[in-house]
Amino acid sequence: MLGGYLGLGGGIIMVPFMAIVMGMDIKAAAPISMAAIIVGSMSASTPFLKKNLIDNELVVVLGVFMTIGGVAGSIISAYIPSNIIQLIFSVLVVYAALMLFKKKNDSEKKWHADSKTLYYSIAAAVALLTGTIAATLGVGGGIFFIPALYLLFGKDLSVARGTSAMVIGFSATAATAVYLGSGRLDASAAMPVILGVVIGGMIGGKLGTLAKPLAVKIVFLIVMLFTAYKLLSSALG
Repeated sequence: MLGGYLGLGGGIIMVPFMAIVMGMDIKAAAPISMAAIIVGSMSASTPFLKKNLIDNELVVVLGVFMTIGGVAGSIISAYIPSNIIQLIFSVLVVYAALMLFKKKNDSEKKWHADSKTLYYSIAAAVALLTGTIAATLGVGGGIFFIPALYLLFGKDLSVARGTSAMVIGFSATAATAVYLGSGRLDASAAMPVILGVVIGGMIGGKLGTLAKPLAVKIVFLIVMLFTAYKLLSSALG
C-alpha cells in the first residue's frame, strides 16, 4: 500500500522486510520483489492514469531503457555479495529521500526544455541507470525516478509518482524473466507477496492521487530513513 501511495514499486519495502523480518537472503528476496512489482505497477498506476497524472510520452522512452537496464541489473546481481547490495541500497535510499526536499528552481528545471533531443537523451540515460540499479537491488526504481522526474524534469510531484508507478513495471517484467529463466525465482514464495501487492497497490494508488505533496514527502522520508537504517545495520552487523 505504501508503494502505491508513494508511486514506488514497493520493492523498497518488500526487500528489507523479507531480508530483515523473514530472515531471507537479500539476493533471494530480490527476484520475488521484482515479480510482485509487475502487478503492483499495474494496480498502483491505474488511479493516476484515470486522473491524467502520467506523462505518456516520457513513459515510452523511460520504459524502453528501463527494460534494457532491468535485464542488465538482474544478471549483474548474481555476482555481487549480499552485504554489498545492502550497503549500496542504504546509501541510495537516503540520497533519494533527501533530494525530494530540495527546492526546485525554475531556471534549473528548464535548462533542457528547448531541446527535445537533449531532454529525451537525459531521460534515456536516467532510465538505463535506474533500471540497472533497481533490478540489481530488487526494487522498482521509484526511489530514484520520483526525485529525478521532480527535480530534473520539473514534473509535478503527483505526475512524477504516477509516471514512476507505470514505468517501473517495464524493468520489473524484464528482470523477472531473467530471474525465472535462471532458476532464481521461487514462484511459490512469490504468490502471497503478489496478492498482497495487488490489493495494497490499488488502495495506495487511490490514496496517492488525493495526497498533499508535503505529506507524501514526509512519509517518503520516514520510510526511506528507517529502511536505510535497518539495511545498514544488517550489512555491518
